[in-house]
Parts: sequence; structure tokens; C-alpha cells
Amino acid sequence: MAEHVLAPEPRRHRLAPIWAVALLVGLTGCSDRHSVAPVEGKVIYRNAPLKFGSVSFQPEVGPRATGRIQPDGTFRLSTYGEHDGAILGRHRVSIVCAEHQNPETRSPGGDSEGRYSRSLIPEKYTFPETSGFEAEVKESNQPFTFELSD
Repeated sequence: MAEHVLAPEPRRHRLAPIWAVALLVGLTGCSDRHSVAPVEGKVIYRNAPLKFGSVSFQPEVGPRATGRIQPDGTFRLSTYGEHDGAILGRHRVSIVCAEHQNPETRSPGGDSEGRYSRSLIPEKYTFPETSGFEAEVKESNQPFTFELSD
């Protein structure tokens, strides 16, 4: 009588279910991006456009959006990619304008954003909790205008 000997299963077949689960987990993680909408606006300080700095929109949940203030006071926000906007929903807004951001005095070696320097606007605008500015981002937005006062 012939005996049937079971050969060990090839390693790749034993690992297939593990790879399938890992792939499914990885794919579901890719959909965590929130919907965004284009956001642009202008910052005014002392009745004139703020010539440089940055604007940040901090949502209740999700990643914040930031944008550089241009010499005419305008900004466009980016969250995941350049100028894609901010996630939909309610945001607290902060505005930073500091010496190190001034393109006229910045060193030619690059932007030293991480370095602390004196704020050129009232510091309350630097933090979303104290700026007093809020914004509601919808799928279609009119430009936002933020007027700063001393």
C-alpha cells in the first residue's frame, strides 16, 4: 500500500493571506485625506496690504492649511499640495508677520522660517486661539479678507 506523504506547503502560499491583509490595511489608510476647496484672500494692516508673512487655517479636525502672503497682501492656501486649499469646515485663523519673513532683509542663503524673530503685527494674531478670526470653508468660497488692528 502506497503512503501519501504531504509535502510542506511552499512558503509563498503560507504568506499570501498575510500580504492580502496588509494590502487591504494599506489601501484603507490612503483614504484618510479630507476634502479640500480652494481658499484665497487678502490681509490688511494699518489700511494697507500686509506685504509678507503667512496665513494658517486650523480646522477642528484634520491638517491645517497655510499660505504665504504676497507683496499685494494676497494669499492662497495649501494643505496637501500647492494651492489646493483648505479642508471643508470651520477653521480658526492665525497670521504671522515677522522680521525673518521679510524678503528685503532675508539672507540670500534661504528662508530661516524656524528662527524666532520679532513680530511686526500684534502677537495676538500669531495664534489661532487668540486672533479672533474664524473662517468657514465651503466647496465654493469668496476671497477672505482679514483686517488687522493695533
